[in-house]
Amino acid sequence: MKNILKFNWIIFAISLLFISCEDYVTDIDPLIDAVEDERLNDASQINFVLKGVKTQYSEVQDAISCLSGALSDEIIYSANLQGASFPSFQEIDVGVIELDNNSVDNVYDDLGELRLFADDLIRRVNDVNPSDTDLKNEALFVGNLYGAIARYFYAVYFGLNPDEGGGVIDNGPFIPSDDMFDLAVEKFQAAITFAADAHDLKVAHSLLGRTYLYMGDYANAATHVAQGLVEGDDPFQSLHTVIADNYWWGYAGAGRCQLGVDFRFKDYIDDDPAEANRIIIAPTPAIDTNAVAPYGTYYRQDMYPAQGSPINALTWQENYLMAAELELRGQAAGLGTALDLVNAVRTSHEIADLAAVDLDVIFEERDKELFTTGARLIDQHRYVPWHLGAGTWKYLPITRSERANNPNID
Repeated sequence: MKNILKFNWIIFAISLLFISCEDYVTDIDPLIDAVEDERLNDASQINFVLKGVKTQYSEVQDAISCLSGALSDEIIYSANLQGASFPSFQEIDVGVIELDNNSVDNVYDDLGELRLFADDLIRRVNDVNPSDTDLKNEALFVGNLYGAIARYFYAVYFGLNPDEGGGVIDNGPFIPSDDMFDLAVEKFQAAITFAADAHDLKVAHSLLGRTYLYMGDYANAATHVAQGLVEGDDPFQSLHTVIADNYWWGYAGAGRCQLGVDFRFKDYIDDDPAEANRIIIAPTPAIDTNAVAPYGTYYRQDMYPAQGSPINALTWQENYLMAAELELRGQAAGLGTALDLVNAVRTSHEIADLAAVDLDVIFEERDKELFTTGARLIDQHRYVPWHLGAGTWKYLPITRSERANNPNID
């Protein structure tokens, strides 16, 4: 009897294959683990959608800052690290990256979703046109701000070729970094017009100022940095949980260390122990300690000690360092002298003042202050000499799946 029942269930399961897909999909109760698209086209769902955009941003920020750190001279992969095993990380570390590198592929897909979700939020809001003006403005702020960040990420982190930065939108043609920056600027400017909260407004100005700085447009950068975050302001963060954990924790930290920090960060602390207040690292075991002489061990970041540790994606300290750099480049933002601004940042970590600053000092201060935030690769593009050999990737490559499915790029 049991065999007959088992056989009947098999026949039933196979019979399902012959039911038309349309009938099978539509003749069921509403989904319980997903949201049907049309149900989001309602004013009551706008807040839900905008929170989804923020969540997707956090999924991108941690991974893209970590992988860019691996491509830069900030963090290192070694098979001698006890937790190391991903060849995809090794490819990134040496700048010889296959187009089907799965670590890059994952973050590239996530970034595409962030851009899509942010742009789609704007579309939905305009279609629904909620009567709640505050909600509408908040949603348009979020859509434009995070849509701008997505385009900025394409400009600074991805490339079609080893020396050619930029990205792709909606299977369109390749957009070089300079043009992608312009698209980000438009979105940041739109976000500013919808910012109702004073802190949101400062964040948008700082992010726009940062974008202009990286474009080399120092006059416009100074204009917006001047209106950005100041001492005492809360940081702009990407938030994580034990479910969607911090990528740094999971792959370059206490969770599992496949990527250690460059040894210069240990040297910074040895030279001035107070630097440990802002460069937070911890020893992590090596398989062969002789191979890491004279240190005897590797070090990992401990800025994010837990799965749910947030990332300070933008701080008043970064805004001050941008203002200091701009003054040295002839475009003062009016927040103070370069020396005073740098020393304010150092004082916030109880580190002694400097007597003088120049651009070399600024970039070293950025190296320390912006450790594990994704800034180092950009600074190597702008100022700091490239550490890998000729022909190596200076950007994370646009992936093979994008190239295969997009008729507009090779």
